[in-house]
Amino acid sequence: MIAAIVSRRLSALPLTSFALAGALTVALSACSSTPVPVTETKPVLPQLLQSPAATQPSWATQLKTGAFSCEMGNKVEIRMDGRVTDGVTLVWKGSSYMMNPVSTSTGAVRLENKGEGLVWIQIPSKSMLLNSKVGQQLANDCRTR
Repeated sequence: MIAAIVSRRLSALPLTSFALAGALTVALSACSSTPVPVTETKPVLPQLLQSPAATQPSWATQLKTGAFSCEMGNKVEIRMDGRVTDGVTLVWKGSSYMMNPVSTSTGAVRLENKGEGLVWIQIPSKSMLLNSKVGQQLANDCRTR
């Protein structure tokens, strides 16, 4: 009984289905050409690790450190003590503040101390120190000596 059902189903299929199946088999067998040897591929990750800039975040390579002279006689000092992960020290009016980097979409370097509300922004032409808690500019037009 099963053989009769199978033969009826096979006879009901149009001839184009068998031709299509045959063409598909030929096409798939053509895809099984010789594989590409693994030795021809080059891993990207080791090349990135060899680059010195890849070992530091982008903000760390752009950060200017040292003593800054600002408008109205203000002075700010930026130090990166130890590793990049230790943060950055900002010295302002005799007090030191640990600053943490914040990512920006503009490429500017932005460091913040959320507890004190301090924000240090560096762009290529100048830097500035802001107090985000009171919305006040503390030092503007800061440049390295």
